[in-house]
Amino acid sequence: MRKSLATLFFLIPVFSFSQLSVVELEAKQVPEPFTRDAAVDQWNLSQPSYPLLPKEAKDLLYWTNYSRNNPKQFWDSAVVPILALFPSLNKQEARSLELMLGRVGQLPMFALNPQLVKTAQAHAADIAGKNVLPGHTSTNGTDFGTRMKLAGIRRCANENISLSSQSILLSVVLLYLDIGLLELGHRKTLLDANLREIGVGSALYGKDQWFLVQDFACQQ
Repeated sequence: MRKSLATLFFLIPVFSFSQLSVVELEAKQVPEPFTRDAAVDQWNLSQPSYPLLPKEAKDLLYWTNYSRNNPKQFWDSAVVPILALFPSLNKQEARSLELMLGRVGQLPMFALNPQLVKTAQAHAADIAGKNVLPGHTSTNGTDFGTRMKLAGIRRCANENISLSSQSILLSVVLLYLDIGLLELGHRKTLLDANLREIGVGSALYGKDQWFLVQDFACQQ
């Protein structure tokens, strides 16, 4: 069994909380949609910071924006095949996700914020490079709120982190499912229409896992 880890840190001026979800899954070939969404690819490629992203961060951005651009299609083409492959994931969280993705409608795709890209990639490299327990605080003690302030973010700051042991798409689906998390914080962040900007980062964690970072903000 391989362990997939998903965590969330959510911050607004007077309220913050952190959520952790750990899911153990068999190592299997994770299915992906046969065709890519041309509109998502075109949008991502139009972002000046896109060429700077590592491959895994580009995949993270693609699946995140794919889910926003057509939530129902994301459910049908990405989530359903993964639920069929891993029946243990097909619980009440999956049923509520189907309902939510079916009614939310198209959302604005995230634009890359250059400063968020830098801070997300730096956090990924820091945690993975020193092989410490994944978290939202840097190894030098810098917390999430301080990192956001240093990136020029003054409001609407959210962060998702995940540890991917099989595929980037599976990590995104696990964030959406929020297995065992009553607040559904990852999902609400990913589907928050007020959040418009993102930074993504990735770094090799250990021998065969990827530490992934998504930093979100309202339009600044």
